[in-house]
Amino acid sequence: MGLLSGAAQAQAVPSERIEAFVAVMAEHGCRMSPFHADEVMPGAGFDDKVETKAITEQLVNEERARILDGQLVVFGGACGGKLDYSGRERFFAAIADNNCVMTIDEAKLLLPRVGVEMTEVQLLMDKMLRMSEIRLSSDEKAVFLEESLCDKFKGLSPQMMASAPEAAVEPRSADALRADFIAYMQGVGCSLGRSEADRQLPAAGFTTKELRPVIGAMLRAGEAEMNVADDSLTISEELCPR
Repeated sequence: MGLLSGAAQAQAVPSERIEAFVAVMAEHGCRMSPFHADEVMPGAGFDDKVETKAITEQLVNEERARILDGQLVVFGGACGGKLDYSGRERFFAAIADNNCVMTIDEAKLLLPRVGVEMTEVQLLMDKMLRMSEIRLSSDEKAVFLEESLCDKFKGLSPQMMASAPEAAVEPRSADALRADFIAYMQGVGCSLGRSEADRQLPAAGFTTKELRPVIGAMLRAGEAEMNVADDSLTISEELCPR
């Protein structure tokens, strides 16, 4: 009943009120925490929380807003044509779609795909550790994402990739694609099941269409083996030392 009444209220909000709300958001970087909203919105003419909730719901339903990391993020209209993501959010999404853990070698391959540089992540690392958003493995070679953040950012890396500058580069050559795929497989233990592949490979910047001939050639050359019993692909020890 609460959802239905909220939806009805959202439909009743005039479009000019919605755009005025977006304009206020734009004055504050198109991002706002609940605490910040309580400080800003009443003075901007949005002191009715029922109305602001209905506006927020309508923007989310229209895919013009998203709740990310505890903040309302708005795009479109005065906030620009599309959602932009911070380096921190891009980093979280890359880890979340890599089973919530990332090694240094995987980071070198995956982070540029989602539009964040290693140097930016290194600058943010101390703060993220202090806030318990991430933790390091005992040998400090892997980063684990906090569980609730992993759930929140899972599935977002394809959108990060689409909005990253690197998304516009020319397609990789067959040799470059093969090298990238082998490097990725080295980072995941040289073996990958179908369900893992369906989830992880797109997040790592690979498509089924481009990988099919590469994997086929590796199978024919004895560089990879398909295990029918558990539906997994394993790279040879020569290419992927155990």
